Parts: sequence; structure tokens; C-alpha cells
Amino acid sequence: MIGSVDDFKNRLKEIDILIAYAQNNQRSLDKYKLFNKTAIVLLCSHFEVFVEAFMAEHVDCLKVCYNSVTMPQYMKDNFIDDTFKAYKDVPQPSKKQRPLKALFQLHGNSPISMSTLNDLFLEIKYGFGKHGQTETDKLFKKFGFGVFVNTAIYQDAFRKINSAISIRNNIIHEGSAPTLSHADVVDYKDWFIKFANGLEQHVLSNQVNYYGKVIY
Repeated sequence: MIGSVDDFKNRLKEIDILIAYAQNNQRSLDKYKLFNKTAIVLLCSHFEVFVEAFMAEHVDCLKVCYNSVTMPQYMKDNFIDDTFKAYKDVPQPSKKQRPLKALFQLHGNSPISMSTLNDLFLEIKYGFGKHGQTETDKLFKKFGFGVFVNTAIYQDAFRKINSAISIRNNIIHEGSAPTLSHADVVDYKDWFIKFANGLEQHVLSNQVNYYGKVIY
């Protein structure tokens, strides 16, 4: 099983608690709204943490399965782009020597374990203040999951995920109190889980394509 998917599902137990609180406080409108709003905000936050954790796990698998010579080219390109971005504004040229050496080693003819190239930089997180489907699409495509982005489960799930994120944004940035029932929260949570399950099934079914062997 994929660890980041399991962790995400475990985190969603917090949402179940909030749903139960909301359900038990339907006679108190203020409490009912509070628990539902908190559940949506936390649900979206857990999802973003999950996506980043999955990407980190994916990169770790790639580093185990490939060396500097066999690493897929798209990942080598990511290391080039992100390492240059990370070090381009460093004022001391001497501090750029080690990452540059690591980049040369990554593109050399001698196979080197990826675990030794610690000076390479790779950005696996959402950009600050950026989230939603567009940014999620970018992350998945960046790390080789363009096929998954075009699947029905990805597109169908994001119709609901986008709605949840929109509500979350209204709560955080506008202080709005949307008409939101605990049944709505349950439905949103189920779609987040469908996304995670769809991703896990996709990876497990295609892990030889991604990692060159069965790793899970």
C-alpha cells in the first residue's frame, strides 16, 4: 500500500469527528455552522498536505529505483530547473559549486546513487498562496503523472474538490458562513477519498512504468 494515501485517510478521521459534532448540534445553528465550516477548511488542508506527501514519496521511490544514469529524463529536467532556481540568487559563487557539481554528476556517464546527490534541489510543494486544480495539475504533470490527470476519476473528483476549495476560500478570505450541511461535508470527504483511492490504484497498476519494477 502507498503510505501517503494511508496517512491521508487516517487524517480524515478528524473530519469524521467534526461531522459527528455538527450532527449532534443541529439545534444550535452557530455550533452547527462552526463544525461544518471547520471540517471543510481542515479537509482541504489535509488534501494539500496529502498531495505534497505523495509527491515526496514518489520521488523517494524514484531515487531508490534509479541511479544517475537511469533516472527518467523528466526528473533530471526537474532537478536542473529547481536547483538553478534555488541557487540563482545566492550572492556567493562558492556556494553554487556543490549543486553544480551534483548536476554534472547527475548527467555524467558513471552511475551514481541518487542518495549521494544531496545538493540537488527539488520543489515538491504548492507555491505559496497557490492551490486548487490548476496547481495540482502542474504538480502531477511535473512528476510524470500526466496520464492520471486525464483520467475520469481525477476529473470527476476535482469537480467536487474545486467546490470544496471554493467554499474553503470564502470561509478564510471573506469570513462567509455558507449554507453547508454535515451531509454536504460527508459527500465532499467521500470524493477526496475517491481521488486518493483512484491515485493509489493507478500507481499500483502502473508501477513498472513509473519505477521500472514492482516496488509496492
